[in-house]
Amino acid sequence: MTDSPPWVGGVMVATLLLPAIILITYTLVPLPGQARLGSGNYVFAGAVFATNILLPRVLRRARRLRRARRRAHPGP
Repeated sequence: MTDSPPWVGGVMVATLLLPAIILITYTLVPLPGQARLGSGNYVFAGAVFATNILLPRVLRRARRLRRARRRAHPGP
């Protein structure tokens, strides 16, 4: 079991599926306004996917720092 907040799972799934949906709709059936972005669709999908990779790393680092602070300064 993990001590991650409950919203992390939903965000991880969304940041994994959203780039796929963007790329599939752009290449097969462009939505209105999507064709105007052109290659920006690939940049946006890549940025969202990078968020999928970076989010758990950032959260893990924040958890480690919190634990280290608690060990260094135990409360009453």
